[in-house]
Amino acid sequence: MSIDLEKMSASELEALLKQKRKEEREKRMREHESYEVKRDELVSELMSRAKTIHSLMRDFKVFAIKSLKEFREIADSYGDIRSNSKGGFSLRHRETQEVVSLDRNVVAEYDERAAMAEQLIKDFLLDKVKKRDLATYRTITALMVRNKMGDFTTSRIASLLSIKDNYDDERWIKAMELFEKSFRIREISYSVSFYKKNSMQKDESIPLSFSAISIDDDSEGNTETAETIEAPKTQEAE
Repeated sequence: MSIDLEKMSASELEALLKQKRKEEREKRMREHESYEVKRDELVSELMSRAKTIHSLMRDFKVFAIKSLKEFREIADSYGDIRSNSKGGFSLRHRETQEVVSLDRNVVAEYDERAAMAEQLIKDFLLDKVKKRDLATYRTITALMVRNKMGDFTTSRIASLLSIKDNYDDERWIKAMELFEKSFRIREISYSVSFYKKNSMQKDESIPLSFSAISIDDDSEGNTETAETIEAPKTQEAE
């Protein structure tokens, strides 16, 4: 039914406008509620699958590491592990050439005795070397420069230890001894890697990391970090 606005009073027009605004507000609220329901359903579905996969991955990791550790002794007795292995090793299937690799993740570090060694060397260099051989002083000092984490670099300390017989000063000898004793390998964790032969007959990693799995999708090239989607704020009622 059409409404003749010219015949309506000011109060009637105001009431009509108020009713119209109410209807539009209720419509926006219904649309907003529908959006939130769809959003929550999508999040719930993806989270449910993610939790299931996470649980499977965790159990599989525990099983794989345990199985490989137990098999290590057998593999070692058959010469299937390199003599210089630091704890990790790889097993290759004789027919498929697929590979399972147990990787031992470690950190090489020095304990507090290294700081004592550093000070002894600095004292020795200032006292005996700097004035006589500035180039050597600078070279040895550079080997003790710490990285951004405040730790000694193992390769540099190894270079320093390679010249431990160059001086017979007690401070130098003691420092070399402290550096050698302070070095240790700290085990962080174990991980397992899997490889298969590709069309070029080269080992190709089978990625188990979500971000490393490639998919055929038009959106694959878009690698921007997705923002958390939240529902728009509902306008306050007038």
